[in-house]
Amino acid sequence: MSHSRPSRAPFTLILCLLVFASASFADISPLPLVGAANSGFSDTKPDDRQGGWTDQGDNDLRVLKAGKLKAADVPFELLGDQATAGKSCIVLGGPTRRYLPDRATLPVAGLTGKSLYLLHAAAWCPPAKEQKMVGTFFIDYADGSSTEQHVRFGRDAGDWTSPEGYKNAARGWSAYNGYTQASLFASRFSIKKALPIKAIRFEAGEATWMIAAVSLGDEITLKPLKADLALDKTYRAPPPLAAPLALAPADAKPKNIVLLIGDGMGPGALQLTSLYQHRAEGRLIMEQLPVAAFCTTVNITTTVTDSAAASTALATSHKTDNGSLGLTPDSRRLTPFTELAHADGRSIGLITSDALTGATPAGFYAHVDTRGSYQGVADFAATCGYEVLIGNANGRQWFLPKRADGQRTDTRDLLSEMKAAGYETFEHIEAFAALPADKKALGFIAKGTLDPEQSLAQLTETALARLAANDKGFFLMVECTITDGGGHGNKPELTVRGTLQVDWAVRAAAAFAQTRGDTLVLVTADHETGGLTSSLTNGKLALHYATTSHTTMPVRLYAYGPGAQLFQGTIDNTDVAKNVARLWGLTLPPAADR
Repeated sequence: MSHSRPSRAPFTLILCLLVFASASFADISPLPLVGAANSGFSDTKPDDRQGGWTDQGDNDLRVLKAGKLKAADVPFELLGDQATAGKSCIVLGGPTRRYLPDRATLPVAGLTGKSLYLLHAAAWCPPAKEQKMVGTFFIDYADGSSTEQHVRFGRDAGDWTSPEGYKNAARGWSAYNGYTQASLFASRFSIKKALPIKAIRFEAGEATWMIAAVSLGDEITLKPLKADLALDKTYRAPPPLAAPLALAPADAKPKNIVLLIGDGMGPGALQLTSLYQHRAEGRLIMEQLPVAAFCTTVNITTTVTDSAAASTALATSHKTDNGSLGLTPDSRRLTPFTELAHADGRSIGLITSDALTGATPAGFYAHVDTRGSYQGVADFAATCGYEVLIGNANGRQWFLPKRADGQRTDTRDLLSEMKAAGYETFEHIEAFAALPADKKALGFIAKGTLDPEQSLAQLTETALARLAANDKGFFLMVECTITDGGGHGNKPELTVRGTLQVDWAVRAAAAFAQTRGDTLVLVTADHETGGLTSSLTNGKLALHYATTSHTTMPVRLYAYGPGAQLFQGTIDNTDVAKNVARLWGLTLPPAADR
C-alpha cells in the first residue's frame, strides 16, 4: 500500500508569511542625532579644518536628502544642514583628520531595544583584510553599567567612496555627488542588556568615521542594495549615413569644429551599446568616422581625473587638479580656446544634458577653484557672450537672485543681465528652433525632455544651422551626461541610452559636415566610468562593471573632416585644445594671474 507524501507548499507559504510579517512589523525607531551631531553633510572649502563631512570641499554628501530613509530595510531619520545650522551628522576625525572631534555622545532618554543600527561609513581606511577598528561605541544604561562594541572596517563599515559591503555592512544608500559614487552602509549590533539606555558614546579609531543616522529596535536581516544589470529595454539607434565618410586632404583646415563628449563614455560603453543594439561590435555611427585614436585622460598628478580637470584639459591644453575649472593648482588663470576663437570673431555654442554650470561646459568658460562654486560659474557664463548656451533646467536657479527662489547668496539677476546683452531664454527644444536670428540662445530644458535618444541630436541640428550663419565659422560642444550615470550606478540601461544619445548627435553633426566639407567633427569622452566590459556569446550578452568610480582607462576619440588626421594614434586630452588652436591659428597663452 502506497502513501502520498504531504505537500510542503502550505508550510513554505506559512514560513514566507512569517518572514514577511517579521520584516514588515518590526519595531525600529530612529534616534534623533540632535545633541550629538557635530558636523554637516556639506562642506564649502577643502581642508580648511572647519569640517563638513570629510572636509574635502564639495566632494561631500549634500546629495543626501533630509527626512525618512529606509536603508537595507532599516528605517532611519536624517537631519538637514539648513535646519540644524550645519550640525546634522557625527564625524570623528581619526588619524587623518585629527583636528576634527574624536568622540561624541548621543542621549537616548531611557529607550530599550534588541539591536542598534548605524547608517555610516568610513574614510581613509586601512586594508579591509586587516579589519582594523573604525571606532568604538559604548552603550551606557540607566543603572550605571556600560557595554562596549568595536566597529571594524571590512566587517562592520565600508568606505564611503566604494560600493563594497561586508558581513555586517550592507550598502543601503548610494548616489553620485559630482566627484564619486558615494555610499552609506547599514550595520546591526546586538544590545547585550535589556535595560533602558541612557546614552551612546562614539569614539574614533583608525579611520575617519561618519555616522549619518542611528536607529534602535527589533532585530531584522539587513538587505543591501542589489545591482540591477538587467538590460531589456528597446532603444532607437540612428540609421546609417547616406554615404561613407571620406578622409579629407591632410592639409585641409576646418572653418567649423564640433566636439561631442560622452561623459564617462569609455570603450566599454561603446562595446556594450554596439553589442546590445546591433549584435556586433564597432557598429555605432561614431565608430564609422574615418580617423580614430586612444586618448589619455589623467589629471595633473597622473591619477584618475574628474570632469572638471578633464574639461579644463580639453579646453585649455593644461592639466589641473580635480575640481578646478580653468585654473592651475596654484589658482592661475587658464585661457580656453573658445575664448580666443570668440574674440577672433567665431561663434561659440555649448549644449549639455547637465546644468550649464556643470563641470564639462564650465571648462570652456569658467575660472573657479572648485566646480561646486555654481554661483561663481554662473557669473562667468553670464559674461562669456557665447551665442548658444543650453543646459537642463536645474542650472536656472543659479541665474536668479536669492529673492526670486534662486540659490544665489546675493541679489544679482543674471537672467536680466543676459537679456540686456541680447539673450533670449527658452525651456523647450522646439522653442530653440523658433528663436529670432538676432538673439543669443539661453536654454534651460526640463531634464525629462532631454532623456530620449534623439533629444541632443535635435538641439545639435538647430545649433548647427544657427551657428553656420557666421561666415568666420563656429565651435560647438555637445555633451551627454547619461552614460556617466550608468557607470557610477552600474546601470547598463543608462550606459546604453546615453551612448546612443551621443551617437544620434554624432550622426547629425556628421551629416552636416558631409554636406559642407568645411567642418571637423570630434567625438570623445572626458573619462571612463565604471570599468565596464561586455561580451556576446551564442547570442547571450554578459556585462561587468569593475567599479562605480572613474578610471584611468584611455577613452576613444573619433574624427571626421578637415584636420582629422591630427587626431590619430594615441593622444592626450590636452592635445584637443592644442590641435584646435593649431588648425585655427590661435595661440594658447601660458597661465596668468587672475
